[in-house]
Amino acid sequence: MKTTIQLAALFVAFNSLANSHIDIPANDGFMLKASYFSAEKSNNTAVLMLHQCNFNRSMYNQIGKRLSEQGSHALSIDFRGYGDSKSSAFDVSKIAKMKKQERATAWKNMTQHWPQDVEIAYEFLRNKVGENGKIGVIGASCGGSQAITLAQNNPVSAIGFFSSAQSYSNIQKYVDDLSDKPTMIIASEEDGTTYTSAQTLFTESKNANSRFLVYKGKGHGYPLLDQDKNLAYTLSHWFTQQLAL
Repeated sequence: MKTTIQLAALFVAFNSLANSHIDIPANDGFMLKASYFSAEKSNNTAVLMLHQCNFNRSMYNQIGKRLSEQGSHALSIDFRGYGDSKSSAFDVSKIAKMKKQERATAWKNMTQHWPQDVEIAYEFLRNKVGENGKIGVIGASCGGSQAITLAQNNPVSAIGFFSSAQSYSNIQKYVDDLSDKPTMIIASEEDGTTYTSAQTLFTESKNANSRFLVYKGKGHGYPLLDQDKNLAYTLSHWFTQQLAL
């Protein structure tokens, strides 16, 4: 996807801002809302942060700030239809009120754009770090499947699954194409298939730097950041270490 030059022209004004709310145009002209945390110490590593489907990009504010302080660019986006990335055509709150069949169709129409939207966000960071820079990605809950799709099709140096249950087919994609990458996996013991999926992903990981953080209880995604006040630092520090290798 050849969007680097276009993105560079659109966002050069944000280069010096530590935490900027920015607009990223998708291929069809839809405007994705994002938070960009500019690296304070270097410019050749970055992390793309994908939120869970019952929240928005703000769940990553602490992590983005810490990554910036530790020398990595960070970008969190609102998926199309979520947070500030809403329009009359794409709005998850409206979809939730639809009848079952209509809701399924509207959800499919909205989420089919996500892989390309995530690619655009990745290209924004690629423009920041350069061709030889390293980019990591973390996906919370539904964001984990988008992280897998992105990492299958683009150079990704580290991957994170934050309370992110994966289907059998996605686990197989990870095993076949991504299990050699350092992987951070986070799950709660009572979080159903999220926990059993996390166990499988960790077992299949072949990288010695992979980590599996397990919490008691049912916490799913962003509430764990409140439950463990050190988690934001743990995640940012791990990504910083892996991208520096």
